[in-house]
Amino acid sequence: MARKIETTFLNEFKTGILNPLLSYVQNDDTLDMELRGNSVIIYYRGGKILTINESCEMVELDKQYLSGKIIEKPSLATFEKYLPQAKHIVDYFILNSKHNHLGEKEIQQRIVQENNYSQNSSDTDYFIIDMEYQDIGRADIVALRWDSTSSARKLPKDYLPTITIFEVKQGFKSISGKSGMKSHLTDFINFVANKAKIDAFKQDMIAIFEQKKELKLIRNIDKYKRIDQVSENIEFVFLLANYKPASKKLEQELEKIDDDCKFIYANTMGYGLYAKNIIDKQRFIKLFLCKSPSIAE
Repeated sequence: MARKIETTFLNEFKTGILNPLLSYVQNDDTLDMELRGNSVIIYYRGGKILTINESCEMVELDKQYLSGKIIEKPSLATFEKYLPQAKHIVDYFILNSKHNHLGEKEIQQRIVQENNYSQNSSDTDYFIIDMEYQDIGRADIVALRWDSTSSARKLPKDYLPTITIFEVKQGFKSISGKSGMKSHLTDFINFVANKAKIDAFKQDMIAIFEQKKELKLIRNIDKYKRIDQVSENIEFVFLLANYKPASKKLEQELEKIDDDCKFIYANTMGYGLYAKNIIDKQRFIKLFLCKSPSIAE
């Protein structure tokens, strides 16, 4: 299903009854708003804390976070009271639940924050279009590579931005298994083999990118041209977070992967995404599994 929202729904956020909520999100960088076709979801620390449907009805966070707690019902009149309560409930869940599933999702949201609306966002090479995209198995992050050089940002005729899918893996336990690296790479390869689906996907991602710009969910890029076309190729990149070097799981999983794949390494410990830091599998193995002393070798 397409993720872009209808113009009437978009306008409710821009100038209509949902504009106060949009303004609240724009002024709270711990919140992230994502477009979901017939609804919009607001995330906090990777958890869904508020859903707004096309009729402008608001739905509270999932009962798994509530654990019997009472919370203000969200509405146009109460959302400013509701959101701080919802955030605190998610904080409590993360610290106290034995089944906290938000580790990777929180990292995803931090990546959105750093590349879309932090003070450094216009200087990174990627803008985040979407997260938790479900037609590719489940793609953690769909980004637009638009290099931060002044020439690329002018969109010359010989340059097209590239849609890039980042698969986030948190810790060593997520590397293998049913939702491991090989499984996600296979899903991606099968997805890009379907040209009709890929063409529709690209157009939807371009539309979402432009809608996020209109809603000022991606900052500091109003001066740049509208994007109407992207590169033919779609990139797939693994982003490994907090992987335990002593573990052998990564080495074992890579032995199962015959296809080439790409990895991104941290930029001085931050969450900004830079094209220079993306390397192929063989270089990744040399640098990170063979204990090479220097990234620059």
